[in-house]
Amino acid sequence: MPTREARKLIAVDLDQTLCHTLDSLVEWHNDTYCTNFSVTDFHTLDYWKVWGGTREETYRKIREFYDSSYFDRIKPVKDFALEALKMLKKRHFQLVIITSRQQFIAEKTKKFIDRHYPGIFESIYFCNLYLTEREKLEYISKPKSLICQEIGVDVLIDDSLEHALDCTRLNMNILLYDRQGKYTWNHHDLPPRINRVFNWKQVMAQFPKPSSPLKHCIYSFDDYNIYFNQQYRHTYFQYETIEVEEESDDEPHGDENELSYHFIRDNSVYV
Repeated sequence: MPTREARKLIAVDLDQTLCHTLDSLVEWHNDTYCTNFSVTDFHTLDYWKVWGGTREETYRKIREFYDSSYFDRIKPVKDFALEALKMLKKRHFQLVIITSRQQFIAEKTKKFIDRHYPGIFESIYFCNLYLTEREKLEYISKPKSLICQEIGVDVLIDDSLEHALDCTRLNMNILLYDRQGKYTWNHHDLPPRINRVFNWKQVMAQFPKPSSPLKHCIYSFDDYNIYFNQQYRHTYFQYETIEVEEESDDEPHGDENELSYHFIRDNSVYV
């Protein structure tokens, strides 16, 4: 009897891919430190290169942000992300989150996922990046590429150019999420294994059903010419139309949607 093909494993980044963390961070920084930054000022994810100060001072600021109400009010990405993930889940793809966040905000992270993406993800892996010297004594830091390799990721969806490039050495496909072409921190020429997508409908277009007549269709550049610099255009996806199932409303929020996770000591905190 032929064996059943293993489910494809899709790893999804969290900040700026599933939620608008930078928007809340910028708002918090402006209100707390009397600055006037906007998200468009961030051409790098090394925040100290934008608002000044040292790397260590930025780590301290980020911890202050974690403890603020601004962090608790982070909004989810709404450009078809939930609907796309529901479709992938329905089609039996295995979905996990791999985030650069640290484990000491695991509970807040879990609550956000349970509220806005209930029942979608099987595990949440924390890379524990950007640790202070004291935190390094307690937490294990791993690059995203290593976690992808350890758990056998087939596809990574991420907004970080650094993580995407690091994963090119692995036998996996990488979708670089560049929401509406506004994520200037990842605007760079891309190698063949990385493909740029501008929204979650374009993400879904990369997973056509085997019998789909739309598999080889292309998408006109006219819809997004206004966003993008000519020098990057050859790295973008080209789709004329995509196949989608019915769009669903956000599911009701509340305790009934809370998932029960088990704590595991390592980067894979919730499984």
